[in-house]
Amino acid sequence: MRVDFRKIQRMMRPSQRDLIMVCVGIVIALIVFGLGILRQHMQTPLPAESDQITTAWIPDTVKKWHTQIEQQAKRYNIDPNLAAIIMTMESGGYARADSGYAQGLMQITPATAKEIASRHLKTPVKSFNIWDPSTNIELGAAYLAWLRDEFGTSRQGPSWNSTVELIAAGYNGGPGAANSLEQGKGLHDTQTVVYSRDAFNMWRERVSKDSPTFDRWKERGGQALLDKAATQ
Repeated sequence: MRVDFRKIQRMMRPSQRDLIMVCVGIVIALIVFGLGILRQHMQTPLPAESDQITTAWIPDTVKKWHTQIEQQAKRYNIDPNLAAIIMTMESGGYARADSGYAQGLMQITPATAKEIASRHLKTPVKSFNIWDPSTNIELGAAYLAWLRDEFGTSRQGPSWNSTVELIAAGYNGGPGAANSLEQGKGLHDTQTVVYSRDAFNMWRERVSKDSPTFDRWKERGGQALLDKAATQ
């Protein structure tokens, strides 16, 4: 029996349709793989850059709480320097600070504290003492972590430098403010505009021996807050 090897080779050669199907399959597999990597990236929180307060110009009235700040920052995987900057701007380290709306070191409103305690704490609770310094710091750290996870994604740049302004806008003006800023709609509340920019600039200046933004914050009334904190 004579075997036509060339005919067999032609039969074994993949058709154009087969090649197209293989290419389509490869493309689909790459897309699925890429989406998986992107999803994993978006669900991975930004890691803290430090586990200690290293910013030199953070006031002593805030550094006084460094143990609690660093403990809660580690627990919620946020940078303690950011938590210290927010505490500085909120209370200057004065544990009995009361704006009439928000209380304590991290200036949490009762309504926001209740939501954080039930939804964002590592161990959710229904009752708590908002004036307890450790509790107040944990509530603030948990809220910063939630804002970080909500807005610190690849949607706007997965880095602390790109995220701090959004976190600060959300901390001062609520998530709606952060969302508006992220979408390019800007901020209409002057206080939130100033607050978010101050936080952003202080964060950028955290590696310097001094902070021009912190100095301007003191001139605008922050020094009085620090003086009050120094008397507690």
